[in-house]
Amino acid sequence: MWFKHPKYLAAKNDFIQDTNNSNLTFLSKQLPKVLFICGGDPLYCSNRGKIENYLERYHPEFLYFRAEHAWAAISSPARESGKNENALKLEGWLADFSDAVVILVESFGTVAELGAFSLNESLRSKLLPILEKEYEKDVSFINTGPVKWVDSDSIYKPSMYTDFSTILTCMPQMMERLNRKPKRIFRDKIDTFGDRKLTLKEFLFFIVHIISSLGPINETELIDISLNTINYGKKKKEKRHISFVLSVCIALKIIHRIEIENVDYYTCVDYKKLFLNEDGLGGATSQRMRARSLSNLIRIDEYKKVLGTITNDIT
Repeated sequence: MWFKHPKYLAAKNDFIQDTNNSNLTFLSKQLPKVLFICGGDPLYCSNRGKIENYLERYHPEFLYFRAEHAWAAISSPARESGKNENALKLEGWLADFSDAVVILVESFGTVAELGAFSLNESLRSKLLPILEKEYEKDVSFINTGPVKWVDSDSIYKPSMYTDFSTILTCMPQMMERLNRKPKRIFRDKIDTFGDRKLTLKEFLFFIVHIISSLGPINETELIDISLNTINYGKKKKEKRHISFVLSVCIALKIIHRIEIENVDYYTCVDYKKLFLNEDGLGGATSQRMRARSLSNLIRIDEYKKVLGTITNDIT
């Protein structure tokens, strides 16, 4: 590929230098709110799709994803890192990435999800269960256990009860909850990433920042740039974290993956959503770095060929 081309190396070195000279505060300014939406099997339960369509049409400022979309990305044949992951661990990680976890309690599986997530103190604070209204007064395990715990600790409390046959009627209520100000995060009390001590969400958008500036890019190059900017990606565990973050980016539909000669390449596909808020991801800062990189990359014939392939694949 073009990763040894002088023009790419110039773009890469400029990006690393610009990043190292930045305090990266733009990563914590007006980042989009990320929603993890859980629901029943789409073959039998359509409400999750209705909510997603509503968000897409009326609230594009939110990013959302499903666990199965991230799992599909992790399970790509070209990626070794996903072969040893399990679904339960995956869902816990996805919930950690999210600002809010919306659970449509409409199946045995979603009952289990609510129960599991409600046992985790850090996740319980971001849960928003939506339950069928006809069961609101029932003295059940769900109402007296997980729902009661969530209603005690979640910033989106109380749990919502609505008529599932007209699910969209509860959207105003749901949006009021989701627009509440999140709790302040203290970095010394959470896991951070790299010598810049990025939060998990900031780290995700830092990966997006690299891809939007230098993509299409493969995972090896991405790890090398992460190492040279925030000193993260040397250990096997750190490489697996980066691989997992890539899967979440794909599930959020802001990063696209294409396989070329058994290697996955990544590029940003939805700049409009990413920069919907002019301060999002640093706005001018990130776009300026992207423009500077592109002025070099566009002179590489192989780069332009792969970029054209990706564009055709998306459309």
